[in-house]
Amino acid sequence: MDVRENIEHFCQYFDSEAQSIELVALGAHEDATDSSRGSESRYKKVLYLAAIDTLAGVHAKSIASVSRRAQNRERFINFIGQHGSWREENLVSIPFLHDELSALNLLGGSLGRYVDEKLAHYSTADGGSLPVVDIDDSVLDLLALASTDDERKTIQRYKHVELLYRYRNTLVHESREPGAAMDVFGPTTSPYYSGYIDDKAWYLTYPTHIFALILKRSISSFRSYLLEKSIDPFSLIEGTERW
Repeated sequence: MDVRENIEHFCQYFDSEAQSIELVALGAHEDATDSSRGSESRYKKVLYLAAIDTLAGVHAKSIASVSRRAQNRERFINFIGQHGSWREENLVSIPFLHDELSALNLLGGSLGRYVDEKLAHYSTADGGSLPVVDIDDSVLDLLALASTDDERKTIQRYKHVELLYRYRNTLVHESREPGAAMDVFGPTTSPYYSGYIDDKAWYLTYPTHIFALILKRSISSFRSYLLEKSIDPFSLIEGTERW
């Protein structure tokens, strides 16, 4: 096969994987009330992330300036940024940023006062949910308020693409979903915070459909990238003939 055929064969494989993951379902369990058993959403997220990670690795190898031993975080974040088309990627979590600034005693500056005042407009008293786009700000807007390196580093640390990577690590390496929020709001593709009565904290959820959407958009974008650069993806995959 020529390069274009190899690209199409490669991308069709991941299209098929995305469709198969979507169909994953847990069978009947003898103890349906057992809260320790795996959740369908968690299994799907892990599978979506496995596909995204694979594409991210191939993408990293296709860039001459990137080391073949590029760190997982760098590969993942770069790939999401270039091919994921995730609108919340560069929003910064205001609740998480507030907690960190408070812990660092940095609420007294312009950034801290802004974050403190903004968060005060929202309440968890009714136990409802809040889409992140309703409260979170862009990294550039918040950096404009920062006056110290510690503030700037903290802002970058709580971008959603950074949080998604840490979420990924907990799922993949610890076989659990972080936090106390529940993925129960149906086929939404937007992350959201959940509030609980008598608890002032906001808990973040990345619903399953976010991972599905990022994967599907990534496949489409990566296909265009490979075609434009005339890169055979199979030339970037290590051989498995001995396995």
